[in-house]
Amino acid sequence: MTFDTIAPIQSMNFGTEKTGTATDSSSSVGNVPFADVLKDAVNNLQQTQQASAEDSYNLATGNTDNLAQIMVNASKETAAVQFTTELCTRAVSAYKEVMQMQV
Repeated sequence: MTFDTIAPIQSMNFGTEKTGTATDSSSSVGNVPFADVLKDAVNNLQQTQQASAEDSYNLATGNTDNLAQIMVNASKETAAVQFTTELCTRAVSAYKEVMQMQV
């Protein structure tokens, strides 16, 4: 019987290394337009709903044996619905706050 050796844990340096200049940080995730984030969320929601519907159909017709994957896909769909709903709710709330600001 052979055993693989376990690699030692490497230390992580949080905040001690320079990550780049200010121009490098401008291409970070924080500068993604909101419309793109919303489109991605809706596309993800549609894909997960389609996968979950297909899994439900296969389960109902007896064409699948992988109940665990069906449950995972159903959980992904639930999370995607909650995320997209929360994203839209917060967007509407932020819009209302901006519109109520006095100039």
